[in-house]
Amino acid sequence: MVTRRKPGMVLSDIARRLRPDHLLGQISLLILGSVIAYQLVIILMLHVMESEGRRHYVSEADFLTGVLIALDAAQPLERDALIQKIRYAAPYTNIVMRGDRPAPVPTDEPVFAAEISRINAHLTGASKAYATTPFHATHDTLALELEKGGYALVSVAQHRKPPRLLWRWLWEPEPSYPFLLTRWVRMGFLFFISAAAVMIFLSNYIIAPLAELAHRAESFPTREGLKGTLVDRGPREIRDLSRAIRGMKERILGMIAERTHILAAVSHDLKTIITRLSLRTEFIADPELRRKMQNDISLMDLMLRKNLEYLRTETTDADHSLIELGSVIQTVADEFNDLGHKVAYSGEGKFMMRGSLSEMLRVFTNLVENAVNHAENVEITVAEDPDGRLRVEVSDDGPGIPEEIKSKVFDPFVRGQAGRTMGDKGGFGLGLSIVRSLVESHGGAVALLDRAPRGLIVRVLLPAAETEAEREAA
Repeated sequence: MVTRRKPGMVLSDIARRLRPDHLLGQISLLILGSVIAYQLVIILMLHVMESEGRRHYVSEADFLTGVLIALDAAQPLERDALIQKIRYAAPYTNIVMRGDRPAPVPTDEPVFAAEISRINAHLTGASKAYATTPFHATHDTLALELEKGGYALVSVAQHRKPPRLLWRWLWEPEPSYPFLLTRWVRMGFLFFISAAAVMIFLSNYIIAPLAELAHRAESFPTREGLKGTLVDRGPREIRDLSRAIRGMKERILGMIAERTHILAAVSHDLKTIITRLSLRTEFIADPELRRKMQNDISLMDLMLRKNLEYLRTETTDADHSLIELGSVIQTVADEFNDLGHKVAYSGEGKFMMRGSLSEMLRVFTNLVENAVNHAENVEITVAEDPDGRLRVEVSDDGPGIPEEIKSKVFDPFVRGQAGRTMGDKGGFGLGLSIVRSLVESHGGAVALLDRAPRGLIVRVLLPAAETEAEREAA
């Protein structure tokens, strides 16, 4: 069975084959298209000016007024000879004498109406020129009653009727417009609009793939940038760059996977050694020495776990699902309350998002752990903003973070209070780094704000999950 292709599809295939493949070719096409548009407008302008020049040559108001006055002044027997001379001087003008009065006809053509007005302004007698039924569909005809009898009908062959719509604006007589809207200015304005439209369209067609590629490359470190393909359209140079970035992405992901594998092996070996050291401390007779060594081993174990936790922030989408964020945060708050801390949760309704349950637990466990280490009271609020994002704020009444280091505390091993040492409540400076990495991998953002009269607010913004109705509408 032979399938007939639609004409639009055939034209699309032809255009795709004729389109230059290289960026240089497409830029050349842009310039060529602009030049062609410029030439077309110039040709149109010359055509209009040529038509206008011919029209004014044979139908200038002064010339027609002179013809009518000459016919009116001539004797009836002399009119035929005068008409022959006028035809010789102006071959595009046709003059006919009639004895009966021609019927007037209305005219809505602004150029012809303005011509009649200018002629009547030069006539001094009682008779006035008026429009009548033309000899030919493309000719405009004037009629004038002569004082010595009869009627003169003057048909101007080159007085064409102007087109409608936009082109009528170009043909409007100039006296009704200010100086800046003369016909020359209007023609120039038309050229500018036409050329700009062509250049904008072609430029956008060429630049759009490059802009999309830049956006994809910029979002690469986030989870959104790790999935999906890069740009595979546009000029060959952009497609080559896209393939190079795709290859770089695959190599980076391979190195991350290899690093994760190595870290898992190292962590297993180190944990085994730490466990053996911890067991051997039980055989130390001196209680004070045993306590110090156990503290050092516990600190080493905690440091190892925190570093591995930070280095394992890159995960796949395999464990992503629909999460009710309020329940996750309520669970975290209950766990810290069971340990004797004061953590309050407030949030009305369900707050659905799509992400990793384990990673969200890590995010808010780290935030609450930081808060209870430096404050007595912690409050967590959840709300949905009008822009469709979930806003979680973890507030505490602690000492806060100095303004000059707020931008640095998200870096690894940077702590909010530099005077503290490792092992005390200051931690290792990895909690906020882990939080930022996991939140950004879910398409969110983290910010630190001051709380009045004292304390700190950590604001987390996460994209809310689309509802079923929104997915159906999309």
